[in-house]
Amino acid sequence: MLSEIEKKKTITQIVVQKKRKDRCSIFLDGEFEIGLHQDVVVKFGLKKGDVLSDEQLNEIILAEERKKAFERAIRILSYRDRSEKEMRDKLSEAKYDDAIIEFVIAELKRLNLINDKNFAQLFARTKMANKPMGKFLLKRELLQKGLSEEIIEGVIEKIYQEKDEYQIAFEIAARRKRQYKNIDEKKAKKKISDLLARRGFSWDVISHVLEHWQDLDYESKEE
Repeated sequence: MLSEIEKKKTITQIVVQKKRKDRCSIFLDGEFEIGLHQDVVVKFGLKKGDVLSDEQLNEIILAEERKKAFERAIRILSYRDRSEKEMRDKLSEAKYDDAIIEFVIAELKRLNLINDKNFAQLFARTKMANKPMGKFLLKRELLQKGLSEEIIEGVIEKIYQEKDEYQIAFEIAARRKRQYKNIDEKKAKKKISDLLARRGFSWDVISHVLEHWQDLDYESKEE
């Protein structure tokens, strides 16, 4: 059986990497062992001559993996905000294990870099600004982001308090009716009805718009 002292290794060299100045190559007993971010080196106070046990080395490796995963998460967020589920999926695709992912998610939440409630509100407002839609479609898109029912219901209630579905549908229909002024009314109604259905409006909303077909001309003038 190997003794404890035989299991330990000595840091014989710490070299700053040429291509990545924020990283160091760690040599144990004269051989390259691992690359570490300088933050990890500083955190553990590593220096030439330090003797590391397997347990200490594993702790250092864990800290490095956490650092890498966190940096990847920050890069992901640099493109756009993410829901918690989206971030978990991205880190899972990068082959990080569950414990590392849980650590990163906790850190992102602590720093308020991930906040599903804020994400849901921003996502919903952006969607409504770019492509106004009914409650059904907006809820489906929010569900696809992995958001909770509670958050989704709260956001939907707030969005449609500001402008209800009927008004949104009327505005969409009024713009399209103006475009369809040279085609048969029956065909125009069918096209608009289909459009509103694809946008997630209920039949009650769609039928209300069609029942007030002439009012769409007035709605169009008000834009």
